[in-house]
Amino acid sequence: MKLQYGKQSEISDIEGATVDLFLLGGNHEKRVLTFYERVRSKVNIKKSVMLCFKDETKTEFAEFDCKVVHNCEQIYALLEECISNNIADSFTILVDYSCMTKSWYYSIILFLSNRILDRNDIRVIFSYTPSKFSEPLLPKPNSEIAPLPGKYVVPTDKPKALIVCLGYEQNKAEGIIEHLDPKVCHIFYTKPTLDPLFSEKVELNNHNILSESKNQVTTYAFDDLLGLERSLNALYLMLRKDYSIIIAPLGPKPFALVSMIMAAKYSEIDIWRVGSGFDINEYDRSPLEGDNYVINEIFFTK
Repeated sequence: MKLQYGKQSEISDIEGATVDLFLLGGNHEKRVLTFYERVRSKVNIKKSVMLCFKDETKTEFAEFDCKVVHNCEQIYALLEECISNNIADSFTILVDYSCMTKSWYYSIILFLSNRILDRNDIRVIFSYTPSKFSEPLLPKPNSEIAPLPGKYVVPTDKPKALIVCLGYEQNKAEGIIEHLDPKVCHIFYTKPTLDPLFSEKVELNNHNILSESKNQVTTYAFDDLLGLERSLNALYLMLRKDYSIIIAPLGPKPFALVSMIMAAKYSEIDIWRVGSGFDINEYDRSPLEGDNYVINEIFFTK
């Protein structure tokens, strides 16, 4: 399928829609069902599937068709089955990625970008539920610094250009910068945020990086993903001729989503992650009050 275009939307834009497949991530967070409960009476959901990390989640969310996911191939198979079983020319997927690991929603984007599907068009609605501020936990050691699975970018002899979106935990950004040793490094972070405590903590815990980068720092409003896409696209066009481009979305998941869409559009962009294996910090993340959902629609055609 060909990625035609994307746009940022509001709740009102999707009300009344028929959703052939609703995908959400299931874990311990308090915001797991926030968006689902908000729209379930407003859209016609034909099938809903909860992607889970553990078998125990199946018991907690027994009303859903829960699928324990170990690798991206399982997500590919799920999408292939659901789309092939639908005979309509169009297909709509609603993805609440608030509680998904990055590799899961990257797999959805890569599948639709790389597969030849017998559909005239596929509409994908991505929704993110912002959370209330919670203090960052002590950082865990970086045991995994590597590309996200699903796409392999052939190395070139060009020097590396690294684009990092800062998170509010310490040591993540330093780890990947030291590991990759890029020729140039551009820093992004969210400011303003829906809760200013987030940006204050990002600046505090990344003080050294921000002070050293100075002229190579870009801020963007948390809920303005169109503006973010413009900034990233301009940077890509400036760097692509002379550098191998790597994006490391260590901050909010909506930044990761925009990065992944760009990687699907531009084959030379690689997406990397920094992780602690199975020994990760877990946050219960309560939803922020109000209709603050960040919604993006992407359209694919033959």
